[in-house]
Amino acid sequence: MYGHPANLLNLSDGKILCTYGYRMPPMGIRACLSIDNGKTWQIENEYILRADGQGSPGNLGYPISVLLSDDSIFTIYYITLEDGITYIAGTKWQIER
Repeated sequence: MYGHPANLLNLSDGKILCTYGYRMPPMGIRACLSIDNGKTWQIENEYILRADGQGSPGNLGYPISVLLSDDSIFTIYYITLEDGITYIAGTKWQIER
């Protein structure tokens, strides 16, 4: 798994979610699951939350994810877009079951 910095979240089904900034083209925010308490990660099933980051490779990331009451996830992070402005942004998403 390539990405940093990472944020870990224990899910209600026992899996661990890792969200991270992906600082190589296409830059953005990604996530991955572990079903064995973090020993291995399902990188072949990586979630791409954003792939539209621009600017210097280090100018996005620091995601934090929370589990919402409807079992969706809200991930907040910062990202620089094509207009050169750095934003605080968020993505509400679901893990495919």
